Amino acid sequence: MAVSVSADPAGFARELHTLFLQRTRVSLWLGMVFFLFFSLLDLAVCREYFVLFFLFRLGFVLLLLAILHLLRLPGTARYVRHLVFLALLLGSGAISLMATRLGGFTSDYYAGILLMMAGSIAVLPLTGLEAALIGFSMYGVYMLILLATGSHLESRDLAYAVNDSFFFFAVIAVTTVQSFDDMRVRRKTFRAKENLQAAKQELTGYTTNLEELVHMRMAELEESDLRFKDLYDNILDLVVLLDARGIVRMANRRFAEVFDWDPQRLLDRPLARLMAAGDGDRLQRALRGLLEQGEDIRDRQLQMVTGTGRIIDVEISGNLVDMRDGRSWCQLVIRDISATKKVEREVLASNHLIDTSRRAAILGLAKLAEYRDSETGAHLERIREYTRILAGELALNPTCAPVITEGFVEDIYISSVLHDIGKVGIPDSILLKPGPLTREEFERMKMHCELGAAVLAEAEQEAGHVSFLAMGQEIAMHHHEKWDGSGYPGGLARDAIPLSARIVALADVYDALTSRRCYKAAFNHETARDLIIRESGRHFDPEIVNAFLVREQEFKRIRMESLLN
Repeated sequence: MAVSVSADPAGFARELHTLFLQRTRVSLWLGMVFFLFFSLLDLAVCREYFVLFFLFRLGFVLLLLAILHLLRLPGTARYVRHLVFLALLLGSGAISLMATRLGGFTSDYYAGILLMMAGSIAVLPLTGLEAALIGFSMYGVYMLILLATGSHLESRDLAYAVNDSFFFFAVIAVTTVQSFDDMRVRRKTFRAKENLQAAKQELTGYTTNLEELVHMRMAELEESDLRFKDLYDNILDLVVLLDARGIVRMANRRFAEVFDWDPQRLLDRPLARLMAAGDGDRLQRALRGLLEQGEDIRDRQLQMVTGTGRIIDVEISGNLVDMRDGRSWCQLVIRDISATKKVEREVLASNHLIDTSRRAAILGLAKLAEYRDSETGAHLERIREYTRILAGELALNPTCAPVITEGFVEDIYISSVLHDIGKVGIPDSILLKPGPLTREEFERMKMHCELGAAVLAEAEQEAGHVSFLAMGQEIAMHHHEKWDGSGYPGGLARDAIPLSARIVALADVYDALTSRRCYKAAFNHETARDLIIRESGRHFDPEIVNAFLVREQEFKRIRMESLLN
């Protein structure tokens, strides 16, 4: 039995509108908190404009409060998309006005628009076209305000304008692809849910009170073999009677039709021969429990093979039936659940697609920070491979084995790429400086740990508890801590440093040592290994250094493959 229904466009639109409205309210509250939170950045970076910037931010927050109030009024919910679009444009305008005070195109405050764009579009259920329209509109607001306030595209300003535009277009491209992919998955998931609901309704109609009907008719027909067979032939489910050896003694017409067997050929054959590989033994064990202990068979899901070799999914229930001659036979009711299983597989495939899309979006957003440095290459891809190797080796260590589960390895593989996401908030003049940083510049650089952890904390708060986001916060905050307590930002030491951050710390340093930078040449593997060994017990956890030495040839192989690509 195959069940398929056409997707209800109106139903999907209602579901999408409800989801959009729910997430809009959450996003507006988060936007207010987040917008005011960055006043701390104003205080640190441009104290002289703090009051003015705070008024800009407060004005935008009051606007968001007004929009939230409007959405509570009857009939305004239908305009939620227009209100969100207006809020994003006005937020872009507020940030652009701040940027004009800090040098126009040379100001790094445009990163606030990028974060607002990426965060809002990633959270809201938008089509690809809507995401692109919002992204380009926010970019247009930024460019128009800066040009209108006297920021000329000449020499140095032109270079910064091109740099800003590159990051805008990159974020627009990533969020547009993500929105398109998410919307496609939502439609497919909606259709799958409709199909599953229809299948359940149809199967319920077939199976309602089946066992009660069988027992009632058996009593009414006074155990007459002929009338007993009549009853079974008119039941839509598959029914068989087996003797104590599991041999088929009676089968209804429906059973013969589904299995493409002549009814007479089914008799005197073991039912186990119709089961798929491995399921015959499972059926025999269930029959023994029924015959010897009287344990009814309930909803046992197995696979059977028809006479033409077709495999079908079935659900088997059974109980004992006392015959007139005193013998007890097994009565089995077999339901074809192939359609339900097909829908379940489609739902699982949809969930897998959603997870794949989420991973791609995470890697794309993480690369926004890395792409600002043209010499990092495939840094993120290498980092996640190095961390998975180290975690896999540490899982064999009795000390770490209780912590490093399969889920831990999967989470660190995903979240390790987010370790430097906070660098989006660091100015290019510091991030790309070819020489040593001044004390003030280094203190500014260290802020990327707190910035990255704060961004991921906001994301987890909106999404609910997500294990890789929680681990990502640990890594972003603590991957520059050192085993002896001399690291930053918290000066944590030894086991006080989260294990995930300790693993990423070694992987990140190894990749930095073996990669070319504007201020140094790349070290070979042997030199990097010797430096890591010398830092064991000072910078690095000795257990992690030992794991690195066991698997160092894999590190070397990944590095060489990256150089060849």
